[in-house]
Amino acid sequence: MKKIINTVILTGVLFFSGCNKFMDIVPDNVAELDQAFSMRTMAERFLFTCYSWIPGGNVMEANPALLAGDEFWLNSTTNFSQGDFPNWYIAMGSQNANSPLLNYWDGNAGGTQLWRGIRECNIFLENIQRVPDMDQIEKDRWAAEVKFLKAYYHYYLMRMYGPIPIVEENIPIFEDPDNVNYERQPIDDVFAYIVGKIDEAIPALMEDVMLPAQENGRITQIVAKAMKAEILIAAASPLFNGNTDYPGYNNATGQPLFNATFSVQKWQLAADACKEAIDVAHAAGKSLYKWNPSTTMIVAPQQSTIFQMSLRQAITERTNNSEAIWINNRSTANQSHQGLAFMPRSIDPARISNQSMGGYMAPTLNMALKFYSKNGVPIEEDFSWDYSKRFDLRDVPLGESPYQYNLIPGHTTVGLHFDREDRFYASLSFDGGRYFMSSHNNDNLAFNINARPGGNAAATNSPTRYSGTGYTPKKLVSYYNLVGEANNFTSYNYPYSMMRLGNLYLLYAEALNELFGPGDEIFFYLDAIRARSGLKGVIESWSDYSIFPDKPNTQEGLRDIIRRERTIEMAFESQRFWDLRRWKTAQVELNTPIYGWDFRQSTPQTYYRRVVMYNRTFTLRDYFWPISINELRRNDKLLQSPLW
Repeated sequence: MKKIINTVILTGVLFFSGCNKFMDIVPDNVAELDQAFSMRTMAERFLFTCYSWIPGGNVMEANPALLAGDEFWLNSTTNFSQGDFPNWYIAMGSQNANSPLLNYWDGNAGGTQLWRGIRECNIFLENIQRVPDMDQIEKDRWAAEVKFLKAYYHYYLMRMYGPIPIVEENIPIFEDPDNVNYERQPIDDVFAYIVGKIDEAIPALMEDVMLPAQENGRITQIVAKAMKAEILIAAASPLFNGNTDYPGYNNATGQPLFNATFSVQKWQLAADACKEAIDVAHAAGKSLYKWNPSTTMIVAPQQSTIFQMSLRQAITERTNNSEAIWINNRSTANQSHQGLAFMPRSIDPARISNQSMGGYMAPTLNMALKFYSKNGVPIEEDFSWDYSKRFDLRDVPLGESPYQYNLIPGHTTVGLHFDREDRFYASLSFDGGRYFMSSHNNDNLAFNINARPGGNAAATNSPTRYSGTGYTPKKLVSYYNLVGEANNFTSYNYPYSMMRLGNLYLLYAEALNELFGPGDEIFFYLDAIRARSGLKGVIESWSDYSIFPDKPNTQEGLRDIIRRERTIEMAFESQRFWDLRRWKTAQVELNTPIYGWDFRQSTPQTYYRRVVMYNRTFTLRDYFWPISINELRRNDKLLQSPLW
């Protein structure tokens, strides 16, 4: 009987069932091919195995885009070790070639061995057609899903390691040793292979899921076209399009692995793919999510609250989310995520136990500065917003005021927290801010956040349950987490968002600007994103409030605006980390100090002192991660990543 030499662990993809529970199939560790594809039910298990290699976005210690950039910071290396949070240590410059951190090549140091995932996808594709009790349409659909997954795993590795080998087929067990080792392929060839695989898959995929409760997370034509758009945007971006930083980085035949010649055609391909993805999403009923408060609420929410909840729930709404395109149900934000990692230590001691809260995944002060003023332009550009006094203390007026729904009346905080856009208040909680949540009686509760010592959200002696910057990521906490009467907190779990419609709008706007410069279609999509959060259009906002009123009228100026919009709209959604790399701006953005507040000080004057939490160094080689020396010894055809 034919056997698989490498152990195959069949771990089921977790799809929602009708009662919001999960299916988790874990058969025997060693699968024999004849048994694995002897009937539909067994083949389905292997299909779920192929899905199981999708990296878990909500696995905070294993997602490089959460802690290896500048959006989040942890409170202490004493409390969070390198073994537990290797991505954070990468942000602090500890990546190395001897034992690479978050190693997705070998599967060590917190990484997932994605090459094994690709191997298992190949096994599936080699055998699915011989399953006896399946019709051809279903066989072809499952094969198409796995083709997409194989392409996606190549894409994930390529973003980390640059030009990678292409593994179209598994090597036979008794192959000549000279043919066993793979070598890196030119980056354009890798992109072409990935996109080609997706194009092969699309015709046989479902247009959209037919049974959302059971099938959300499965690969559909909408998912495939949206991810194809993202991949082609990456291919067109400066890191991969005309990159001259790695001269002499050639394969064994002397062929350059990076194409140093810029191609505008890559932006055309990206724009076309984005438009096609948007069109099919719209045809399937996808739209920007808008929060509709319950009509039974005791206190009707303010319009600003609706704007804020629309953004929060675009990420955290798990059912009837019109914006979700691809979600990963295997990676859910549960109580430990939303409570211990994302929420302030205790937003109301009378209701929620301190032990349920933490907020250790702390957004940086750097990110707090990125959001716009209430007028929809950067605070450093808004002539009506006093940027020079952003760190000055200010008292929130008592009684009725424009600030009462976002700030605590009578509280002293900094000017930075006043008169900001609703995405700022939707995304961040902070000392002097307010926190809207649902409750036991269907009311929307506005909790006050006092993060200074003695306050309800202050740091404690607990080693991990506090924010080290003074901020927590409100955006990643569902409004529908239930706040009970006593010391309890019931989590509204939600899946990790891989792609949403708002992301596609921003990608399309970027591609159009790179092709043609400013145009009406760009502003249509940017303004749709802004309107969902209560902002006026780009042209009007810059004309009325910016010291650079003509900025949207030039390609360079609009490029800056689009990138700032992505930073704000997609904050904390694992996008900025990759954006800074593909734009080749990481050497600027990630070489600035990480700042937070002096959170253990009790008075406003001392609490609101900026503290340098870390001085970082990001070099040219850090755009790609190294392959371990042991792997290079095993495969003498492999080149080390550039400059390592």
